[in-house]
Amino acid sequence: MASFQPWADRPFNLIETPSQTRSIDSHSAVYCASEMSHVHNAIIRGLNSIYQQAPNVSKSQDIEDFLFFCHAWIEMVEHHHHAEEATMFPKIATFTKNASIMAGNLEQHEAFQEGLHKLHDYALNTKASTYNAAAVTKIIDSFAPALIKHLREEIDTFLALDKYDSQGLLKVWQESENAAKSTKNPHVFDLIFPCVLGCVDKTYEGGIHSFPPLPFFIPYLVQYWFAAKHRGAWRFCPSNMWGQPRPLAFSGKA
Repeated sequence: MASFQPWADRPFNLIETPSQTRSIDSHSAVYCASEMSHVHNAIIRGLNSIYQQAPNVSKSQDIEDFLFFCHAWIEMVEHHHHAEEATMFPKIATFTKNASIMAGNLEQHEAFQEGLHKLHDYALNTKASTYNAAAVTKIIDSFAPALIKHLREEIDTFLALDKYDSQGLLKVWQESENAAKSTKNPHVFDLIFPCVLGCVDKTYEGGIHSFPPLPFFIPYLVQYWFAAKHRGAWRFCPSNMWGQPRPLAFSGKA
């Protein structure tokens, strides 16, 4: 984990990976929950990066880039939740023969959607000349508790699937993962990939995790091709495209 402060592990705390205390070989539920925690921690780091850097941008170009980073982070969150709702949750319901097994998670999605949409509207429609950092943090404060609660509790939902067949659950996970990768979302490469990679911490929990599971050349492709168009926005990522933590560019700390 990053040693410099302030960093993107605050103010909203990261999630301990289940594989820290339970073997992923014991049941695929532990593997799935651990992989989900990596995704959720990337979301939390992105949110922390927005929250901490919002008060410290003042130049027009920096503000525009920051607002675009907010937009990209929201696209990342919505892509993740759309993949869950469209593919993963229905597959889990079919696999478990329990139509309501993920109902609580769906309800939690709804609990923070309004605030997420407000932040997205602000990011897309605010000019540098009218930017107000307090407005950004106020919107985040309105939905962050519900979002963080969901991100934490969904890990427990996946761990509770250990009562079902391990191989069957792993197949559901892999099918859902493949469906998410084959999405038609036009922003996957130029927005979502840079945001995900830039919000990963390869040193987290001693650097024992290999996430995201991508070929070695993908970070190079993202860094030097897909991320180039909006390069200014990725300055707000807490890590580089290889998942190596770096000081927040606009932490306010000289």
